[in-house]
Amino acid sequence: MGELDTDTLKLSYRSVDLDESAIQALKKMPVDIFTGNYLGETKEGALILVIDVRNFSTFLRENDENTVFALIKEFTSNFLSCVNQLGYNCSYYKLEGDGAIVIWDQADESCLNAAVDVFSEFAVFSEEALFKDCPSLGVAGALVLERVFKYEISAEASGLMYRDYVGYGINLACRLQNLAGKNELAINHRLIQEKQVPFTEKTADDVNHRLSILKGLRDIDKDKVYMYKWK
Repeated sequence: MGELDTDTLKLSYRSVDLDESAIQALKKMPVDIFTGNYLGETKEGALILVIDVRNFSTFLRENDENTVFALIKEFTSNFLSCVNQLGYNCSYYKLEGDGAIVIWDQADESCLNAAVDVFSEFAVFSEEALFKDCPSLGVAGALVLERVFKYEISAEASGLMYRDYVGYGINLACRLQNLAGKNELAINHRLIQEKQVPFTEKTADDVNHRLSILKGLRDIDKDKVYMYKWK
């Protein structure tokens, strides 16, 4: 979203005056101006991709702000470029500091290939270029097939709308990505069963213990740890 007009915000057929405090608050939120495209839609078979930078906390602790800002700028701009080129059919994406969430409302072959390509290509780029001078850093992630809910709510005073996704699928992806190492993509059993994606089972005792203590997961999702098997 571009800079908000500090005097008057044009909204379809009318205008709304915003004071400075409202403008500053809106700049901190994922707010957009749109017309109710999806109020309360349920997507039973969405693809949710979550990526995260491993060892980023250590990087923050050991580097100054200029180094941190430079890396974040490169990370976000290159990831957005990757999504725009390879995941252009996605339904939604949101940056999360040193990570991101990308969602496809459906899981057809085109969307599944795009999700895998976004992760794999960005992981390769990160290793070969983005984190070349910081080998301790790396990209890890999770891709799951699950239910999500799309929603919008109104900030009535301003006439703007806030839009986002919630759902078990997002919670699952965020938790599973913690079990993936650098360049690894964790996947869920439903993605394996329904889409026959290639996989390997991660059997290390510590990883299975970490899975067993994760909160809020169904028993079937705590049974085994699966990783996408690269060709």
